[in-house]
Amino acid sequence: MSDSGTSDIDFFAIDVEQCSWASAKQALTDIRRRVFIDEQGVPEAEEFSPQDQTASHWLAYGADGSPMGCARLLADKVGRMAVLKTHRQQGVGSALLRHVIGFAAKTGLEKIQLDAQVHALPFYEAMNFTRDGSVFDDVGIPHQHMTLSLRQFSNPRVAPSPVDISDEERCHITLDDVGGFRVQADLLVRRAKFKIRIFSPCLDPKIYDNAALHYHLFNFASLHPYAQIHILVKQSQLLVQKSHRLLNLYHRLPSRIQIRTLKPQCLTSHNEFLLTDTAGILYKQALNRYTGYAVYWSPLVATELADEFDELWHACEPDPELRNLVL
Repeated sequence: MSDSGTSDIDFFAIDVEQCSWASAKQALTDIRRRVFIDEQGVPEAEEFSPQDQTASHWLAYGADGSPMGCARLLADKVGRMAVLKTHRQQGVGSALLRHVIGFAAKTGLEKIQLDAQVHALPFYEAMNFTRDGSVFDDVGIPHQHMTLSLRQFSNPRVAPSPVDISDEERCHITLDDVGGFRVQADLLVRRAKFKIRIFSPCLDPKIYDNAALHYHLFNFASLHPYAQIHILVKQSQLLVQKSHRLLNLYHRLPSRIQIRTLKPQCLTSHNEFLLTDTAGILYKQALNRYTGYAVYWSPLVATELADEFDELWHACEPDPELRNLVL
């Protein structure tokens, strides 16, 4: 990890997804059994416990959709970091740990801890973990307790917005046709600095499935050091049926672009919107008509929408059908 703090977090183009024990038990169990029980001789009774059901988990997938590694966060403790032998030395462990660190920082933890196997100390030290205490034995394997302060990750050094905001940027642009929505979506994406959120029933192709928007989203996701694109849809099947460009982009840059499907029990009064950072808004008011507005600088409203979006986002999980789809 470089000395530049967060610049390396979540950078590798490896498909890492957060999951629960209930939704991914088979894949998580298989990896940990092969690495810890079969390879390292850890007793099965020591490897699996009821704590798995309450912990947060991550899985790393290869290009063919097969699981390569996993990690777990229980309270503030990272554990069960495992990468299959055939995929080691390929950045899988680093990608997993970056996602865990990013999640822990966003949830407000001040530090995280772990018990590293001694042979893996250089890996964790490269990620800025520091040794704490003496080496100890755990199930016959030497371990070292390590900690990482998350303060350095709490406030990414993103270029601040200008202090003086023009009246034009604060102005609400009334939209009443699909062309206006398409143009404003493109303009807003080009202004984004670190995060784009899209909430849409099915990513209306007339707005979101065009070459210009695809190009600018790709540039944003691949060039900005803190880039994140979160897309929340109600109907993922239509993305597959129409071979949507943004689905293709999700497969090309899975560490920067994530798509989740809204659960039926998750209710919201909004029909469709796009947010850039916590300032720009493209808002579609009607479900079946192209009416709404765009505004480039409306931080109070944008923050409210972002908070509601994030609450829905964390209540949902990645759609495995989209991840495993071969385009």
